[in-house]
Amino acid sequence: MGRLASAFPALASRTFRVFLLSSMIATVGAFMQQTAQGWLVLELTNSAALLGLAGAAAGLPTLFLVIVAGVLADRLDRRRVLIATNAVVGLCALALALLTTLGVVQYWHVLVLALLSGIALTVQMPTGQAVVATVVDRTSIGNAVALNSAQYNLTRIVAPALAGVFIAAGSLALGFWVNAAALGVVVWLLWNLRIPSPHLADRAHAALWLDLQDGVRYVAANRVLAIVVLLPAVPALFVLNYLTFIPIYARDILDTGAIGLGLLTGSIGVGALIGALTLASLRPSGGSGRLMLAGLAVVGSALAVFALSRSLPLSMLALALQGACQVAYYSTTNTLIQVLAPARLRGRILSLYTLTSIGLIPVANLVGGAIAQVVGVQPVLAAGGLLTVGFAALVAIGQPGVARLRAAHLSVIAEV
Repeated sequence: MGRLASAFPALASRTFRVFLLSSMIATVGAFMQQTAQGWLVLELTNSAALLGLAGAAAGLPTLFLVIVAGVLADRLDRRRVLIATNAVVGLCALALALLTTLGVVQYWHVLVLALLSGIALTVQMPTGQAVVATVVDRTSIGNAVALNSAQYNLTRIVAPALAGVFIAAGSLALGFWVNAAALGVVVWLLWNLRIPSPHLADRAHAALWLDLQDGVRYVAANRVLAIVVLLPAVPALFVLNYLTFIPIYARDILDTGAIGLGLLTGSIGVGALIGALTLASLRPSGGSGRLMLAGLAVVGSALAVFALSRSLPLSMLALALQGACQVAYYSTTNTLIQVLAPARLRGRILSLYTLTSIGLIPVANLVGGAIAQVVGVQPVLAAGGLLTVGFAALVAIGQPGVARLRAAHLSVIAEV
């Protein structure tokens, strides 16, 4: 037990343990639904463009609302925000489950429910990220981020594979039912959990726009922080749309069907879990700028290999490597922002990070889907992977201060 506590110091916090469990349950449901929904859209439309549009519908609210959500994370009771948003997403999953079970689901139903869920998740994301830094010791933030990433990717192994089995067995709606039930459990866990909201006592009464400006100005004045916050726009635009198009690889390119869909998505989770646990145990302080850039470069390279592969084993290996390096990149980026951001602005700065890392994904889905409809999915993803490698090299050469960042040192000097 002592060795476990030494390797994973964030687990010393009971609040973090319950928060981690609730996040894991929510993620199981989310991946079940994501896998089932992609297959459902492909069955309803048989179109790469419409598959991309469905993925964009869930992400569009992030593009337009996440900055406001960051201000709310610094103003509102974070526990209540998490309860309310999980309840809304759960109700949307329940509606889709009922429509699918009754056999009346239509494509526009999927779009509307994805949009509503996306709005709730947009409000939730900066709040959930800000919670991590308030429930563990500051020196354990990197460990907490990596453990949260580990749970996310552990469920990515199991949930999509199960969803693939359900789809192959003719139980497509079960993925939606699991998500609705999982979010009900999450709401119950969060109901009695004490989550600090440190700014409520001295909540600023400034106008919303002024609060937004404070966060943007702080980032703009710090070049290194600005690069760390803005760099996730690269994988958001050129890499992460591969998740939307995996059903096409499973059905049309690799010819493996629903079982192959689960294997491909699960491979990402296998690699990501290994990467997250390694990062959490060997680099509890959160890593460095050099690790962040190296992770991004390998993510791009692995995507290019996957894009052009026509072999299921090679595709699974490439996705596993990509999953491991995505964890290295995003966990390190998140930790560096957590320790670089002042506590009073953390929600707003994390919302900017969410905007670049997630908010731009619907743009990539829309544009990538439209291009893929003309030239095919493989050239789109291969080009995105190579562009990502180029951007990582450009930052490493042109901004050496980013590569020199070390979270262990920053956690000592960062403003509390």
